[in-house]
Amino acid sequence: MRAEETPVEFATYYFTLLVMLASVLAAATCFSAYLVSRSRAMILAFGGFLCYFIDVAFMLQDSIAAVVLGTSAGADASYLLMRSVATILIGDACLTFFWLLVCDFVGERRRSLMAAAPIAFLLLSLGLLMGADTPEGRFWFYSLRMIYVFWMLGFGLFRYLTCRDETERTRMARGRMAFVVVAVLAALVVAEDALLFLVLRTDGFMLGPILISSERNYAENLLFLAGALLAIGYAVRSLALRFEKPPADESDERAARIGDNLLIYARRHGLTDRESEVLRLILQGKDNQNIASTLTIAPSTVKVYVHRLLQKTGCENRQGLIQDFWRSA
Repeated sequence: MRAEETPVEFATYYFTLLVMLASVLAAATCFSAYLVSRSRAMILAFGGFLCYFIDVAFMLQDSIAAVVLGTSAGADASYLLMRSVATILIGDACLTFFWLLVCDFVGERRRSLMAAAPIAFLLLSLGLLMGADTPEGRFWFYSLRMIYVFWMLGFGLFRYLTCRDETERTRMARGRMAFVVVAVLAALVVAEDALLFLVLRTDGFMLGPILISSERNYAENLLFLAGALLAIGYAVRSLALRFEKPPADESDERAARIGDNLLIYARRHGLTDRESEVLRLILQGKDNQNIASTLTIAPSTVKVYVHRLLQKTGCENRQGLIQDFWRSA
């Protein structure tokens, strides 16, 4: 290694460590949140970030392989084939965890649809690998991951636009910021690949002190870093709230969706424990009589609690209260 390349290599090395650290930290916090909340979203996020940690670790493996093989890892055909297949498999697993997370978020339960995306990605990746000896072939091979991501975004947007339940639409709209961030960064990933393979038609080039190569897409790293920060923030908030108040039984799917959001909303508006319980039942679609039966209190008492809820939250009626909960929780 030439002396002038050392700072560049070290910068790349430490950036890779940063991405790996963020991925494993996101995986650990999501798994911790799952243990106390039993949230499907948390265990799926855990799997996705853990797989991405392994995926990024392959970058460091190449440097080790070059030393062990005594040559460039890319020059050894057998190593390159095994490395490519492993990348496909771990990439498929990583993206599939996030695809299932999207399905969980929009309430998709059709197993055939959930299985179709990862199978299609796997078959297309293996097919494109056979033709990855041309710049165009390599572009499509490396960009297939982002096509998978755009499929997730498109599917989520479609479910939002076709949803007729205003409460569900309000809940799903809370993910709009994450949607925009992922869409922009995914487009940058494709742009980086297009510049590399279709415009410059090279495996790598220097952009100032930064090495841009086919094996190291910085836009993709930034995409997962942003996702890791969002996941860590959500998981830490969930853990903090569960520390203050242990989880109740949330086996019902609708109740599980309310989950931590109720704790956040209650604390924001200063609701008592009883008022929070009444709100939970309102969000589950129960009327005053059913709420009274569930809590073994008089219907007139329920009316008092509902009146207090409307006063504290500044809502005009129950429907407005439900909309406000999903919009701001």
